[in-house]
Amino acid sequence: MGRSNRKRRGGRVQPRRNGPPVERRPVLDEVEFGGQAWAARQVGGNDSGRAYLCPGCLQELPATTPHTVAWPTAGMHGVENRRHWHTTCWNARDRRRPGEAWA
Repeated sequence: MGRSNRKRRGGRVQPRRNGPPVERRPVLDEVEFGGQAWAARQVGGNDSGRAYLCPGCLQELPATTPHTVAWPTAGMHGVENRRHWHTTCWNARDRRRPGEAWA
């Protein structure tokens, strides 16, 4: 018999509490770019009210837009060394020269 997709009486379905807690870590990609090793991860949009400058196209990148954050893995691990890229700009980084916002 098929599964019913009707809502249950309380509205939401309660999460299962029997299993171990699931640890959620961001997926990091390690890439070689510009003679350095970089770590990159996909970030969903958040409502922090900030805007970043994409180093690939030098256009404003609102924090509400899903994007890619990249930082060098060797030496400079500080927050100030992270760069927020449009995902399409990050994917095309080998075909385009970075602008003045580049680290």
